[in-house]
Amino acid sequence: MAADEVNGSSAQVREEEEPMEVTAECEHTENYQTLIDAGLPQKVAESLDNVFSTGLVAYADLDERAIDALREFNEEGALSVLLQFKESDLSHVQNKSAFLCGVMKTYRQREKQGNKVQESTKGPDESKIKALLERTGYTLDVTTGQRKYGGPPPEEVFQGAQPGIGTEVFVGKIPRDLYEDELVPLFEKAGPIWDLRLMMDPLSVLARSLSQSHSLSFFLSYNKLFLHKLRSIWS
Repeated sequence: MAADEVNGSSAQVREEEEPMEVTAECEHTENYQTLIDAGLPQKVAESLDNVFSTGLVAYADLDERAIDALREFNEEGALSVLLQFKESDLSHVQNKSAFLCGVMKTYRQREKQGNKVQESTKGPDESKIKALLERTGYTLDVTTGQRKYGGPPPEEVFQGAQPGIGTEVFVGKIPRDLYEDELVPLFEKAGPIWDLRLMMDPLSVLARSLSQSHSLSFFLSYNKLFLHKLRSIWS
């Protein structure tokens, strides 16, 4: 009798728990059906919709070109692309649609080379980058091939036309894991920076160390003084 009561109680508990499993299912955003209607496979639509639900990217941030390009991937490839996109630091990405297209282009390049797409990559320390931007007031725009610091600089730093020919300096052989938080303080010693463009290797998401690695533009009035100081700093 006691055993029957226990079994009956257990059965009742199981019956009460079953509805909870249904409510635990993933909830979609209002854009999920739009993604399905656009022709994306269910799992791909759910993955992209999950990115929307995190608040990292809004549906309005992606244009038709990005959705169309994503639809051309097989399911496995599309899911890998969206995973990499979701895990990327999008804090300073102004054009998220173009960034996603860049991730897809990089994926195809790796496929052609027979390389496995990296699921995670080492990047800059975001807390240090944030501290730098708060200190200087500069902006940072990130794409899959470039990180652009400044251009133009804040008005309190400089007001006037963009510097012309003779003010752009190319610096090469910079370590691949060096970013703005270390580069800017170094070059600030030579003079105010108009902008700093850090070219990235899209296949590794690390800074290139070739001669075209970094392009730094400085104010024209500081050009000669900067070149003199730069030699002593960099040597």
